[in-house]
Amino acid sequence: MIERGVLSHSKMFFHTPSEFAKTSLFYLIYSGTFYCTSDYCIDRNNWNSYLFMHVKKGSITIHYDDREFVATENHFVFLNCYKPHLYQADEQTEFDWFHFSGNASDSYFDTLFQKNGCVYAIEDHYVLTDCLKRILRMTETEAVDEDAASIMIHQILYELKQYKNHGEEVHLKAIRNVTKYIEHHYKEPIMLDDMAKVARLSPYYFSRIFKKQMNCSPYQYLVNYRINNAKKLLHHTNLSVQEITYASGFNSVSHFVSIFKKHTNLTPKKFRDIQF
Repeated sequence: MIERGVLSHSKMFFHTPSEFAKTSLFYLIYSGTFYCTSDYCIDRNNWNSYLFMHVKKGSITIHYDDREFVATENHFVFLNCYKPHLYQADEQTEFDWFHFSGNASDSYFDTLFQKNGCVYAIEDHYVLTDCLKRILRMTETEAVDEDAASIMIHQILYELKQYKNHGEEVHLKAIRNVTKYIEHHYKEPIMLDDMAKVARLSPYYFSRIFKKQMNCSPYQYLVNYRINNAKKLLHHTNLSVQEITYASGFNSVSHFVSIFKKHTNLTPKKFRDIQF
């Protein structure tokens, strides 16, 4: 493949639409399946088409209309490539895609973008993925039925129009699961990968949505939780600083004292002496 970051076993297919298709139908232009590294990046002012993508593995960041979107596994993308746009793989990524156009494409895109942006958390939406796979099979075998392809493109647009984007709700649920996990396991060593696994997201994507929702990184949240637990123990118990260190999930007294002082401007002993 010519594109930087696109691996050699990727597939790309071309279709030249008929004049009838261009005037009367939604019509295909290019399609394919890409396997990419994090070097993959497309930055264009205009590409005279619209784009559907189904991310099957990995993560893609999209910049469009001064906004940033992230599509990860089982996310569907609808992008207007007539306007400036950029999308890039954040890690090893696999996705099916096709470029298309048609007289009603612009109206559909504007309506859907205002409602949901350009990324849809589709889980395993059978109709969307089935239509996309059938279109890819047509182009791969060079047996494109333009009327059937137009119907399937319209079906995808219809499904997206009926879709209610639960992405934020899904993200909030994932983050709640992680915060509950921290509540029960803060005394143990916890790594970013552990939290991402609980959220069922890639570490990169999890870090981004956590910071967006919580205004701090996952690591900062974990440290804050441990510090708050230490404060309670200092105020309500007679446990030694060493005992509180390990009871709060820190692996050494010196590390605990350093972090505690950084967050409170006080040593644990001085904090304990405060009269509330």
